[in-house]
Amino acid sequence: MTLLQKVLSVALVFSCTCLFAQDLKLKPTEKLSIDIPEPSDVALAHSGQSLFIVSDDGYLFETDLKGKVLRKAETYKGVDDEAVYADENYVYAVEEFSRTIKLFDLETLTLQRTYEMPYHGGRNKSYEAFTFNKARNRFLLITEKDPTYLFELDKSFEKINTIDISHIARDISAATVYNGYVWLLSDEDRSIYKLNAETYEVLSQWEIPVLNPEGLTFDTNGNIIVISDAMRKIYYFNNPEN
Repeated sequence: MTLLQKVLSVALVFSCTCLFAQDLKLKPTEKLSIDIPEPSDVALAHSGQSLFIVSDDGYLFETDLKGKVLRKAETYKGVDDEAVYADENYVYAVEEFSRTIKLFDLETLTLQRTYEMPYHGGRNKSYEAFTFNKARNRFLLITEKDPTYLFELDKSFEKINTIDISHIARDISAATVYNGYVWLLSDEDRSIYKLNAETYEVLSQWEIPVLNPEGLTFDTNGNIIVISDAMRKIYYFNNPEN
């Protein structure tokens, strides 16, 4: 191989490496300020027309897709809410401090039931993520770190499986299910992970330029929605797989 061929070969490898690296970093297409202190998770409503957001200071809100508050669970004041999920009947809020899952009626946002979910981990290293995995017909409840456990729950919220997923990231701050895959968000690694919904094997990973990302969901067009606790903002990203 001539010197020119070696130089061209190195240049080609460097160019491909840079292109690959760029593909792993997402850029937001929209940033929206929200009037909710310390928002800690977000979930798309079953209708696809609004968002549910919980906050560290224990409140549950419904907003439009731009983050404008539409209503609030007026009779509820929780303790350190860190996860939220919604289906066609209920909104589910998870309190890290009290280790509980709260069920709210979708129509009235009134608290219907509370489920105790004991966990003996650190005070601020407990439940951070909650969603439903249709592929295995189980709820997923995930701890933040040291270690990061993925608990599978049945419809009665009984823990039926425990998986240590600490190898995926330094922490996990949110989870959602979209298009048949489980998606996780890491605050400390500022990254989004796509997992096989049956095996929980990591299939893809992307970095996001968001400070303190705490919430993750998708809109009906497949755009990624990330919520920042520290910045009090909603970030929209194009789905890199669309």
